Amino acid sequence: MANSMIGRTYLDPGDRLSGHRTPPEPVTVLVGWGPGGGPRNVLVQRPDGTREVIPFQRRLRRPNP
Repeated sequence: MANSMIGRTYLDPGDRLSGHRTPPEPVTVLVGWGPGGGPRNVLVQRPDGTREVIPFQRRLRRPNP
């Protein structure tokens, strides 16, 4: 499961701590890890090149086709 998401682009709407982003910012998943059947945390790269570890299930959304 975690390998299928590496390299994919998702939208990050932000949160209370990092600040909400309107419109959501596209990010690319570099690495995912965590216990169980899927990733709990992911390392993402933003369009400006910065990297950040964020919780996958709560923050990232699939872009509309």
